[in-house]
Amino acid sequence: MEESSNPLLKPATCLSEEDDAGVSVSSLSISTSSKADAGTKGTSEGPACERCVLEDFMPCSSSHLWKLMMSFYDRKGPDSWSRGIVPHFITCNTFIGKSYAKVLHGFLRDSLLPNAAMPVDVNEPLYIIELGAGSGKFSYFMLKALEEMQAVCDFPLRKIVYVMTDFTMANFNFWRDHPSLKSYFESGQLDAGIFDAVNDSTITLWRSGVVLGPGTCKNPICIVANYLFDTLYHDIFQVDGGELKEGLISVGSKQLVEPDPLEPDIIGRLENLYKYVPIGAGSYYTSEDGDEAYLRRVLKWYQEYFRGRDCGASILMPIGALRALRRLGSFSGGRALVISGDKGNNNPEQFTGLMDPHIAVHGSFSLMVNYHAIGAWFTNKGGFALHNPQEEASLKCSCFLLNSQQAPSDLSEAGDEAYLGDALTDLDTSRASRFPHLAQAFADSVDNFGPNDFFVLQKSLKEDSPNPPLRAVVALLKLGDWDPDVFFKFRDVILNLAPTCGQKLRNDLIRGIPRVWSNYYMMDLEKDIAFEIGRFYYGIRDYANALFYYQESTRFVCVCVERVLILHYTYSHTHFTFFPHQQ
Repeated sequence: MEESSNPLLKPATCLSEEDDAGVSVSSLSISTSSKADAGTKGTSEGPACERCVLEDFMPCSSSHLWKLMMSFYDRKGPDSWSRGIVPHFITCNTFIGKSYAKVLHGFLRDSLLPNAAMPVDVNEPLYIIELGAGSGKFSYFMLKALEEMQAVCDFPLRKIVYVMTDFTMANFNFWRDHPSLKSYFESGQLDAGIFDAVNDSTITLWRSGVVLGPGTCKNPICIVANYLFDTLYHDIFQVDGGELKEGLISVGSKQLVEPDPLEPDIIGRLENLYKYVPIGAGSYYTSEDGDEAYLRRVLKWYQEYFRGRDCGASILMPIGALRALRRLGSFSGGRALVISGDKGNNNPEQFTGLMDPHIAVHGSFSLMVNYHAIGAWFTNKGGFALHNPQEEASLKCSCFLLNSQQAPSDLSEAGDEAYLGDALTDLDTSRASRFPHLAQAFADSVDNFGPNDFFVLQKSLKEDSPNPPLRAVVALLKLGDWDPDVFFKFRDVILNLAPTCGQKLRNDLIRGIPRVWSNYYMMDLEKDIAFEIGRFYYGIRDYANALFYYQESTRFVCVCVERVLILHYTYSHTHFTFFPHQQ
């Protein structure tokens, strides 16, 4: 295996739990240990078990977990999404793209008002930076939504630059060559750059050559992060008997020998141990580029909130996300709008109880995002948070505003009281009142019926209704702006019922189906959208359109004997020359 130049992908030092010397060894050690030895509160004692120890106990944000994470995405690249290894539909559909665009539009309306709390300059670029753009599918949907609302947006579209970022070249190359993104790149509305959210402090844009860094953006920036914060560094804390404790993790594998400590398959074999040691809220984050007092106040908020509760609390601090947001916020002088969707919690009551963190494995792995802590950090720095209070949700969406110009001047412990308890919520409410269009757009597009609701609705209609009525499927397609994945999911219902349904309902389908194709973002070759659209038109005896989409299928997906025979048979029902535009 070639050693990566990324420092996060350097092989881990492999230690036994008894080795305190920190000496690197050439092979991974096998250790016999029990959960009881780790001092993990809340886990039952059991017999000693053998495991491969990848490293000894250390703070979670410094652990080998994150090297495995980076290795997974570095080695898998776009296949992580195209092969379904990492779930992505919930944050990569037309509905969520339009929802986020509406929230951004609300912010721009507020920022263009006289005496705006955070004004924008229409003569300067406004950068939308998407962190961890992955496959680029969400980027495409948000770009389309912004393009289609330009007639009602007072900020000129030509001055909006959407920047796709990720840390791996494999994803970057996929975007660069993708046909759906070509026109956006050529127009200058889209750019891209390699950006490691954990380590980098500048972004060099591929198309324009512009270097984004501290103080380079005249306008506030917009940051989009979906299913990213759950994969960035976290630290573990508990409040036990009013005392704040740090959680330490020893990363290990159930397999006794691991020749390659960066092998992504180790994620599926993780066998970790935890222990908790007392700390002080003000003595933990001591080197955070000026954020020390703000992070102290966030930790102190939890210590005070759960003080006196016998059950205690278990808290994840998304420190990787906060560090990335701090660096990006510096691009525009500490002024930023952040829209993020992930699995997580924004209600601190969800942290009640002493337990080890749950690590969800899905090819890669992820942790629950503490959106409450992220919001508290923004509020401490002069901004505010808008949370969706819905608790039964696979996807939690939150919006944050960073306004360092309103940050408190008193960062001493004497000033902490104004940011503890209910005072935090009161600050959010009062500050959000100066952005009424943003708050209303978030309420309409996320709170009242948002991306999670759309996901639940389409999933329920598919799984809980064996024979959903065609008119319900059409209504769902319209709600989701004719999303191609939703069309593919319900293609059998459409193909079976469209030929015999009423003419009015068939006309509704005929009007909407072209929108499915215009929304198509080629990624998963097992979903041949063009072929299924061709089948629809063939079923209603529109052979000319059927032929066109069958041809598109052979152009984008594959040419095989079966497809050629279908093309030939369809052609026999038309009066057009076979492949006219290619002759």
